[in-house]
Amino acid sequence: MEKVIEQNLQNIALSNSINLDKGQLIVASYFDKLNEKLAQLNTKKNFINKIFSKKNSDYIKGIYLYGGVGRGKSMIMDLFFQYVPIKEKRRLHFHDFMKEVHQRILQKSKVEKNKDCVLLVGKDLASSAKLLCFDEMEVRDIADAMILSRLFNVMFTEGTTLVTTSNQPPTGLYKNGLHRDRILPFIESLKLKTEIIEIQNGDDWRERSLSGNKVWLSPINKENKKKINNIFLKLSMGFVKQQETIEISGRTILIPQVAAGIARINFDNLCNKPLAASDYIEIGERYKGIIIENIPILDDKSRNETRRFIWLIDALYDKNCFLIANAEADFRKIYQGEEWEFEFQRTISRIVEMSQV
Repeated sequence: MEKVIEQNLQNIALSNSINLDKGQLIVASYFDKLNEKLAQLNTKKNFINKIFSKKNSDYIKGIYLYGGVGRGKSMIMDLFFQYVPIKEKRRLHFHDFMKEVHQRILQKSKVEKNKDCVLLVGKDLASSAKLLCFDEMEVRDIADAMILSRLFNVMFTEGTTLVTTSNQPPTGLYKNGLHRDRILPFIESLKLKTEIIEIQNGDDWRERSLSGNKVWLSPINKENKKKINNIFLKLSMGFVKQQETIEISGRTILIPQVAAGIARINFDNLCNKPLAASDYIEIGERYKGIIIENIPILDDKSRNETRRFIWLIDALYDKNCFLIANAEADFRKIYQGEEWEFEFQRTISRIVEMSQV
């Protein structure tokens, strides 16, 4: 079979005048091997054999890919997900998956009395996803830690192949967390059911893609709009742009365009709505970077919008997101009020680091 992942990665790099490093090519080769195995299993002959064979007899190990920020982990996994010839596949953020799991368990518990709802939910999820791809596996919630082992014991038994990215090895998951012993069986399962791959250290993929581009563009005009379009095109080369909806505590945030882990959204949709600091933390956890368009001059008449913008920048900064913006003025002059003048100095400092200006 062709090296689909490596070839498409090479095409993206060529289009962006980027040289791939050894670490990225090695990782791509692992994904090509997994793609080939899944493709073979998906053939009619193997499908028939699978029906009459015991579960797990033909289990295909997934991939647990970890390493530094900006090394292209999510990009490579997304390419794999895009081309792997399986219909029953899902790709989502790990945090979203766990929210869905908790909701399903709650719903099951109302109907299925005196039954193991975690087991039932695991079987339901496995039946709809023979391949499950996670972006950024990171366990911080004790509620997640307590059910992960039982949930994935069922899903692995049912034949679900797991592929995930993370910034740390499996042994670092939920480190020093309360009742960490609850998650240790899950970590052992990851070692058995996935290839643990560390991507070699190297340059930040996004830094190379953004090299030479000014990433805080002002004022708001056709020329800068075109530049924003070109930057987004370059960063999302080879990926399908799609709309995403984030549900947080009953609040809905619509992200009009998302590709390659990058969100593109209008300022009003982020800061002119009744959102809280926790909402922006959720956004920072979900995306590698964000493109914010049409940022107006901020002053004391827009005190609420200014406060939310400060929260947003704090969250993105804390989560190591990069920032690209199209604004009415330079970021050093975007706030022209007095009420948040002191607080905004920190915002300016953080924008300098995030946007690499």
